[in-house]
Amino acid sequence: MERKSRLAVCGVVVSLMVLACGRERGEPATTTTTTGALSHDDAVMRLASARCDREVSCNDVGAGKKYADRDTCMREAGQNARGTLRADQCATLDQANLSSCLNDIKNERCSNPLDSLERVASCARGKLCIEPK
Repeated sequence: MERKSRLAVCGVVVSLMVLACGRERGEPATTTTTTGALSHDDAVMRLASARCDREVSCNDVGAGKKYADRDTCMREAGQNARGTLRADQCATLDQANLSSCLNDIKNERCSNPLDSLERVASCARGKLCIEPK
């Protein structure tokens, strides 16, 4: 958990430095708008992180547990998400539906095994992927 906190702090510091550098050069500050779509890679990372947060809260991460450490959990959960949401079939995901999926993962009882995304109905590929038009 300490490593996660350090990574979060480092991310915030780097973000602030990037923003500060842009302003020093006279560049306007950029803003992000929500379009309802999220890239495949971002979605995979958010799904893996949510699943590992749940595994930590269910005491399934650590020596002798389901996952030896958070990195192992992130690797396996990320592989599962990439397999379920293949980039060639699911390049962008619906952000609102992904939020519902992430919430359902968070609220999934520890007694229910969560070894794949398919176990959570709101996380099915058909619910998350935005079909190309």
